[in-house]
Amino acid sequence: MSEGETALARTTPAEIARFFRRYGWSFERLEGDTFRTGFRGKSAAFVALVRVTRHWVVFTVNPLLKGPERGFGAATLRALALANQHANLAKLGIDDDGDAFINVELPAEGFEFAHFVAAIGALAHFADTLVVPLLQAQIVDERNL
Repeated sequence: MSEGETALARTTPAEIARFFRRYGWSFERLEGDTFRTGFRGKSAAFVALVRVTRHWVVFTVNPLLKGPERGFGAATLRALALANQHANLAKLGIDDDGDAFINVELPAEGFEFAHFVAAIGALAHFADTLVVPLLQAQIVDERNL
């Protein structure tokens, strides 16, 4: 670090707990660095995890959509890809179990309450906005089998 530069502090799990309380959401601490919370949108209820790593604070809804045994079909994969292209701050993907997830990942360095609010807001907004179109696409795929 050069003269005049200051290192930004990395957020801690204790700060995340304070942010949850300040935001007014209930939460459960699962492990030292992982929290579980939930929210109800217009279309569904969601369970979310927040994990603090050395470099990132990761907000996740997984599964956003359970993967079928045979995997997602073309309509669902297209809907996921299009949603991912249009989602700001959030990213969608498919995990190792074949389930669709949504993540918001922000740097742990300099992470503040405003970042927490933006991440929770983006996660909740996109999970609630995208779950119905994804379920509809999944139905189309099931009918096309």
